[in-house]
Amino acid sequence: MNKIIKFLVLGGVIFLCGKHLEGITITGGYLYAVTAAIVLAIVNSFIRPILAVLTFPITVFSFGIFSFVLTALMVMVMDYFVDHVYIASFWNAMLLGLIVSFASSALDKFLSRPKRVYQPEAETRKYTDYEEVD
Repeated sequence: MNKIIKFLVLGGVIFLCGKHLEGITITGGYLYAVTAAIVLAIVNSFIRPILAVLTFPITVFSFGIFSFVLTALMVMVMDYFVDHVYIASFWNAMLLGLIVSFASSALDKFLSRPKRVYQPEAETRKYTDYEEVD
């Protein structure tokens, strides 16, 4: 259920980015934005790990900045596979990737809250005194 909610919300984020940011166009409506979110998840699951391993030396050398380039490349691959989603430049792809990554992280934080367990009688913790040893 959380995956469905995540794809719908990320589709909304992509749709809003398409409406408000120049250089990112979604011509087919909300359904294509949700499709873009699903394709982006698939691309990030299969292609990104391979590229991350291959570009590890560059990422280390650039102190992790190259991971933003990988994010933009994954968005451009998603743009290639999804019709009705058009991204004008590399910088627009990077901006969309950063926005979607931030929204995904915030959504994961919100959806994966730990469950509280009711404990009727909590044990009292007994602390022992300690002595310093010379």
